[in-house]
Amino acid sequence: MLEAERKLQVVTEQLSLKEKELLEMKTDNEQLKGKLQKFDKEKTELEARVVELCVQKKEAETSKEDHGYNMMAAGFERARKQAQFLFPDIKFDKLDPVKVVHNGALVDDDEVDLEGGDDHNPEDEGA
Repeated sequence: MLEAERKLQVVTEQLSLKEKELLEMKTDNEQLKGKLQKFDKEKTELEARVVELCVQKKEAETSKEDHGYNMMAAGFERARKQAQFLFPDIKFDKLDPVKVVHNGALVDDDEVDLEGGDDHNPEDEGA
């Protein structure tokens, strides 16, 4: 019987250790679940931030393009007014910042064959 009691005591101690290990594992598991929830929340926030930054980037690119066009249009208008001041008898109504001279006519820039270019390109002169 003494042998059986020792075995029972050993098994009881082992069971107690296993219960303690199980309790520690449950505690660790709960902590890990909490961390996982925290990381999931952070991931969601970061994904939303990435989307927000992509939208801001696109808006900045569009704003840059718009700014470039606005600057070009303002410069064109200044040049038109100066030409009109210098040559008051000439009508400058047909001037258009998005037109080019091609084959003796004003046409939309996108209608011109890129390889053919303009009939007259001031950038080719004196440079």
